[in-house]
Amino acid sequence: MLLACQALAGEEVTVDYQYKGDTGVSLASMFGGPISVSEFTDARDIADKQDIARPGQDNVTLSEQTPAALIQQTFNQALAASEANLTEDEGNLRLQGELLEMQIEETADGLQVLIRCQLSLNNQGRNAWQASVFSRVDSEGDDISAAIGKGLDRLVSELFMDDYFLMELGIF
Repeated sequence: MLLACQALAGEEVTVDYQYKGDTGVSLASMFGGPISVSEFTDARDIADKQDIARPGQDNVTLSEQTPAALIQQTFNQALAASEANLTEDEGNLRLQGELLEMQIEETADGLQVLIRCQLSLNNQGRNAWQASVFSRVDSEGDDISAAIGKGLDRLVSELFMDDYFLMELGIF
């Protein structure tokens, strides 16, 4: 469920995002599981890690969690939707992430959301896969929460279209 929420410059935004998409991949038979999603770090050059940059305007502040925590939650939900064997403990497989960039820009038709993360998959302590995952989406209207949701959906799609990531999970 995505709460509709519009924000003026500098206002807080509540994003109640739940991944409801279809990754197009079943991870029920993946090798080496279970898999865990580690806490994501935030490497953005921004004073308040609750904020999302808005070039030329005041930042948008997420009211309930940091953008990095929201992205971690999104990947956890996407793995669950793909029937992955998940664990909260450090499993044999561990997806780690670092938020590198996140911003919202106004366009002529609405909003554009940019999200860039560095992800890595560790298999029993060794780095098995690493890539930058990038999402840029345009959203009509000025609903910031909905635009962020579209950006998160695209980010998940980019991960699950990465053949090397899927190969490390034994899907191919």
